[in-house]
Amino acid sequence: MEDAYLTPDEVAVELKLTRYTVYEMIKRKELPAAKIGRTLRILRSDLDVFMQRNKSREEHSPYPPGHTRQTEATWEILFAGSHDLTIDLLTRMLARRGTTLLPAFSGSLDGLIELYKGRVEMAGCHLLDTASGEYNLPHVRCLLPHDEIRVVNLVNRWQGFVVPKGNPRMITSWEEFLSGRHRIVNRQRGSGTRLLLDYKLRQMGRSSQTLPGYDLEMTTHYATASHVLQGKADVSLGIESVARGLGLDFFPIQEERYDLVIPARLWEQDRFQQLLAVLRDPAFKQAVVAQGGYNVSLTGKEIPL
Repeated sequence: MEDAYLTPDEVAVELKLTRYTVYEMIKRKELPAAKIGRTLRILRSDLDVFMQRNKSREEHSPYPPGHTRQTEATWEILFAGSHDLTIDLLTRMLARRGTTLLPAFSGSLDGLIELYKGRVEMAGCHLLDTASGEYNLPHVRCLLPHDEIRVVNLVNRWQGFVVPKGNPRMITSWEEFLSGRHRIVNRQRGSGTRLLLDYKLRQMGRSSQTLPGYDLEMTTHYATASHVLQGKADVSLGIESVARGLGLDFFPIQEERYDLVIPARLWEQDRFQQLLAVLRDPAFKQAVVAQGGYNVSLTGKEIPL
C-alpha cells in the first residue's frame, strides 16, 4: 500500500499549490492526512475525494465568478500565476494577519487568463514583451484591455542557469545552454521562464528539437531544479533562491520584474490592504532578500499602467 500514499510536496505539485497551503488545508482538516513516524502522508483516495468535492462545489456554487469568499475568522485571496518562493513567504506573513492566500501555480500567462475569466482575484507574472523589452504591462494591456487594473511590484529577481555544484559543464552563456550538448528540463507553456527560453531560441536561430529535454515540462522552479539535483538534467533555467535552497550553483543571466495584478474594484478591500501592508513591511523585504537573488527596491510600489 506504500504507493497509495502521497507526501505533502507531491500533493502540492498535483494541486498546483504551495507546500504551505497544503499544510494549512491539513491543519484546517479540509484534507485528511496521517502521521507516519515524523512525516505526514495523504492517501491517494482521500486526495481524489477532496478534488472531486471541490470540483463539485465550484460547479454548483451559487456565486458568480470572482465572488469574494469570507468567513468570520479570515479573508481569502484566490491567486494564480508564476511560481516564486516569495509567494510562499507572502502566504505565511498574510496568514499572521488573518488573510489566507490560496495560490495555484499555473504560469504567468495562465494567471492573467484566469484573472480575465474572473476565476481568481490576483495574478502574478514576469512576462517579457519581446518587442519592447518591457515586463508584464504590454501583456496586461492586451489581455485585460477593458478592465480597471492595478499593478504592484512583488520583486525583481534574477533568472539564470541552475547547475550542479561546481558547474562541471561550464554552462555560463546562452550559446552553451542552447548548444544541444546538455540535458535540460523545461517549464510549462505559458510560464514566463518558458517564454524567455523560446524567445532566446528564436533570437539565436536555434530549434527546440536540438535541445535534449525540451519537451520535459514542470510547473515549478523547485521541480526543474530537483531534476538537476537528482542528475536527471544537466541544467535548468530558473531562479537563484531555489538553486541556493537546494544546494545547487546558479549563473545569473537576466533580471526580471515579477508583478502582482489586481482588479481596481478590489484594491481598497481590507484583505488587499493587508497584502499591501505586508509587501511594504521592512521585515518582509528583509526575509525576501535573505533568500538570495532578489531586488526589493520596487517591492510594494504601484507600477503605472
